[in-house]
Order: sequence, then structure tokens, then C-alpha cells
Amino acid sequence: MQHYLRLGGIAAIALAAAALSACYPPPPETIAAAPAPWTPPPAYVPQPTATTPLYPPAGTFAPQPYGPTTPPGALSSNAGATFAAGAPFPPPPPRVETPPPPPSSMAIWRPGHWSWSGGQYVWIGGQYAERPAPSANWVPGYWQQGPNGWIWVEGRWA
Repeated sequence: MQHYLRLGGIAAIALAAAALSACYPPPPETIAAAPAPWTPPPAYVPQPTATTPLYPPAGTFAPQPYGPTTPPGALSSNAGATFAAGAPFPPPPPRVETPPPPPSSMAIWRPGHWSWSGGQYVWIGGQYAERPAPSANWVPGYWQQGPNGWIWVEGRWA
């Protein structure tokens, strides 16, 4: 009896294999052909392109004003404001500036500071400003670390 069970199992396996092989297409016929000889890819030769210089030639542009555009002593509309757009890393140490002689007795030296230009720090030089009142003093701005980077807090008159 066990002999018939073994033969039945073998027959079941053979039938299953035949049924499954009918599901797949026959393998393609192989044609004996010589492999193509290997040729290296062509060397990369960059195509000439019109390049634009990074900077225009000297003397062809007007210098950009990087200092304040308000007259000395005038308060900017954002005096004492904290800006949300910050820098991803702290500024370099402040530069040492030697202020020139004051233009008047009411003038006070406002030291320079680093300003974030969106990609790098740019130095804004110090300047004299007229005091709004004889007892007014300038409180310089400073960089403060915030949750999203370093934020510049504007200076103000006190």
C-alpha cells in the first residue's frame, strides 16, 4: 500500500510541474553568434559654452551702498526690532575700529557690526550719529542665538 502512495505522490508532483511549466513561455532559442568586440566609450569632450564672468570688469559699475540709507541720527522704522530671518551659524568676532574725530559735540560713535546677507556675513562699518537728545546714548545691536539660528537685534537709543 505504501508503494502506491509513493507513486501517487510522485505522479502528483509530475502533474504539478507540467501544469506550472505551461504557464511560462518557452525559452528563446539561442543563436550562436560571436560577441561584439568591446569598444571603449568616447572620451568626454566638454562643449564650449558662453561663460559670463562672475564680476563685471572694474570701473563698469557703481559701488553699492552697504551702510545705512537714513541720515545720521534718524531712527529707522525697525529700531530695536528683532528679525526672524537669521543666520545658521554665529558671526565672526567684531572688527576693531578706530573712530575718526567726532564731527560735533552731539555726535556719538555707533560701532560697526556683522550683517547676514543670506549666504555670508558682511561687515557694516561704524559711523557717527547725532544724538536725538543730549542725554541719549546708543545701545549697540547684537547677535542672539534663537531656535532657528542666529538673529540680529537692532541697536537703539536709550
